[in-house]
Amino acid sequence: MEGYLLALILFLPLMGGLMAYTIPSKSGIIASSFILMTIFLGAYYLSFVQGVLWTFQFEWLPGFLLGFFVDRSSAILILLVSLISFLVHIFSMFYLSDDKHKDRYYLKLGFFTFSMLGLLMSDHLILLFIFWELVGFSSYMLIIFWFKNLKNAKSGRIAFMTNRITDLILYVGLLMLMGSGYDGFISNLGPLTSNASSNTIGICLLIGVLGKSAQFPFFTWLPRAMAGPVPVSALIHAATMVAAGVYLLFRLFEVFDPYLLNWIASLGLLTAFLAALIASFQTDMKAVLAYSTISQLGYMVMGMGVGANDMALFHLWTHAFFKAGLFLCTGSIMRYLSIQAPTTDVQDMRSMGGLKSYLPFTFWSYLVCMMALVGLPFFSGFISKEGILVSAFFWALRSENGLALGLPIAALGISFLTAYYMGKQLILVFLGSYRGEKLSKMPQKSWSEIIPIMVLAVLSTSFFYRIHFPGVNFIFLEYWLGPQPQVVGSWMPLVAGSSFLMVLLGLGFSYWNYGRRSIHKVNSFNYSRLSIFVQNGFYLDKFYIEILVPSFDWLAFKTSKIDTVLINPLLNTMSIIVVILSKLTDLFDKLIVDGLVSLVKKVVQILGLLFTKFHSERVQMHFVSAIIGLVIILVWLKFAI
Repeated sequence: MEGYLLALILFLPLMGGLMAYTIPSKSGIIASSFILMTIFLGAYYLSFVQGVLWTFQFEWLPGFLLGFFVDRSSAILILLVSLISFLVHIFSMFYLSDDKHKDRYYLKLGFFTFSMLGLLMSDHLILLFIFWELVGFSSYMLIIFWFKNLKNAKSGRIAFMTNRITDLILYVGLLMLMGSGYDGFISNLGPLTSNASSNTIGICLLIGVLGKSAQFPFFTWLPRAMAGPVPVSALIHAATMVAAGVYLLFRLFEVFDPYLLNWIASLGLLTAFLAALIASFQTDMKAVLAYSTISQLGYMVMGMGVGANDMALFHLWTHAFFKAGLFLCTGSIMRYLSIQAPTTDVQDMRSMGGLKSYLPFTFWSYLVCMMALVGLPFFSGFISKEGILVSAFFWALRSENGLALGLPIAALGISFLTAYYMGKQLILVFLGSYRGEKLSKMPQKSWSEIIPIMVLAVLSTSFFYRIHFPGVNFIFLEYWLGPQPQVVGSWMPLVAGSSFLMVLLGLGFSYWNYGRRSIHKVNSFNYSRLSIFVQNGFYLDKFYIEILVPSFDWLAFKTSKIDTVLINPLLNTMSIIVVILSKLTDLFDKLIVDGLVSLVKKVVQILGLLFTKFHSERVQMHFVSAIIGLVIILVWLKFAI
């Protein structure tokens, strides 16, 4: 019975989406109700079941098994995805209240949630890859929801194709992993024998992770995914699609060689730094949060690389709440400005300001989620981020490489950048005075707007996680992931204090740049060429689109020219020669071979006619001839003997 109910958790979101599509007038309520049932079932199982919750295998092809597997690590993420999806469903009722295609939206949202839950439940590599691709396809459908806008359609296509390239390499790695002696079930995976093949497998799997979780050099697609509705961005950035890469890294951790794990930690740190630096120069409100997501995912990947698996997974949990809360607050702001100031760019922070007095509930909720993101004490981000930083320092101290200590120190520096760009956004959006035309106050009365934001803000505090610092001893992790090892050192308070200091410096620097002076106009934001270079993401996206893609097109064109100028004429000439040879062979066959056979036939026919002259048609003559011949033979034998 338990297995059937857990299977129901998987299919409830899809069923809700289909029901919502068939009854458009009540699509939001119907879809949300099905997701709510998923949450209740998930919470019910997590409340009392120990160890493995569900194992189910079935025969896909003759002699080939696939299966599902749910333990506490995947179960907590199932509950997380269901909860975030439910809150996004509720908020979408407010945000898309005037949209004529809500039924189609909730269908895609349910399909996306179904795909993500299937990925979390999959135990076999092939089944996991199937749901991995379904997540990519359903996210593409959500990104291009407003597909009549060409920019949105193009952004969705770029995001989709970027993931397809990395997913192809991931697929090769999964096939190689299955061919290395494993049966393909993730629950049975173990360390690989260190050789060239294992390194190739690890690199292929890593590229798939980097693509899905938008890590360097594949992070350019995630800011483009902002083309979809804001609730979609909250769902994709918070705990679903981009989190799939971190989850896969967590599940396949034992496959990676220790040397490769060092590279994973370095790539995570590099991504976290570059994305935080780019976010510091953004003027688009959603772009700041998009690059912030990339940076926080870099923290998670770095945590995996230094061996802090549980801390990285815990940061995924905390990040889901405060980042979803920030996105929904952004949606609340955009919705308000689209009504009050429809002619302005509702995402440009330079044209905002003073919205605290117009949207007080959104402001205080945003402030709570922002403090969790930057990692201030008493907020959830402080717990998970400090856990990763402490683990990174512990990893560096154990490392034989003297340069390893640079990794956690650089991670502390990223805390400064995170606090700086979030402080900048807070000041430009909420503080000061509005830099556009005069606005009228519009009270926030919609329950579908207030409740999701309030829940996410409350879950962004540390009250629910019962931190015990300076030891890394989180009751939350002990309950869901089992007892955690104690990491004790005299340097731990120094790490926490340094991180707190970096956050305060970042917030202070943002206030120094944007809070001290009154910024009244958009053109008062002056940027240097270097800052424009960073603001445009180091033109990495432009490099891909304008240099790399045309280079492949040029290569394809030149290849086609070689085909047209060299290969095709050569093949045509060879075909002509073959035709000529076949004609000559046919002529030789007709004149020589067939002629010789015909000549022999004629000679035989002539000889036959000559013998018929001596051969009578009367039977009596045959007997006479036979008797005469017999007499001649007997006479010859008589005299010869």
